[in-house]
Amino acid sequence: MEVITFVAGVIVGIVAVSIAVEFAWKKSLPEKTCKLTRKWNLNELKSPLIATEKLLVDAPGNARVVVASPSPQAKNARENPDVMVNFAVGLNKAYLFAGEIKEGQIAMVTSDEEIMKELKDIFYDFYRKHEKVKPYVATGKGVVKIRGIVRTVFPYREGYMMRVSYEKGLVGVILKEKMDVEGKRVEIEGEMKEYPFINPHRITVLD
Repeated sequence: MEVITFVAGVIVGIVAVSIAVEFAWKKSLPEKTCKLTRKWNLNELKSPLIATEKLLVDAPGNARVVVASPSPQAKNARENPDVMVNFAVGLNKAYLFAGEIKEGQIAMVTSDEEIMKELKDIFYDFYRKHEKVKPYVATGKGVVKIRGIVRTVFPYREGYMMRVSYEKGLVGVILKEKMDVEGKRVEIEGEMKEYPFINPHRITVLD
């Protein structure tokens, strides 16, 4: 009897939470101010703030941008590996994307003031927490050794760049050949001639 009562209580709780979430969603996302679209344009935003896992389209020149992973379109962006959201918000409206910001990505367009205010608060939390200055462990003159997680590997000059995040920040490891190690833990030992770029002597995949 106690088991039946417990299960019934859990079911009632789940239903109650679902109704509450649905009610809050409908209340904060009125139909008149929200819609889904694949035809969006970042240049329509006034003073845009962009937070995304990866930016794969050109941002307006006056945009502030914070990304989890670098890309050619995010040259002047701040990097924060904790970014796991994808949105762009301006003074007049906001886009909430289903994934990284790229052409054809589905987005929800809204002009709801409460939602826009919340998005701006989230943006500045990520924007202020960017990589620290010279966050590396030195083992000798110009020699560093770190352990971290590979965020991305992308073409760089005549080779590739591997972006690695660890407890003190982000570094870029210069590669001659591409390595399929995104999302894996690695140990890197090499020479840091100019922060934050490392010329590796040894790269060990830890998992």
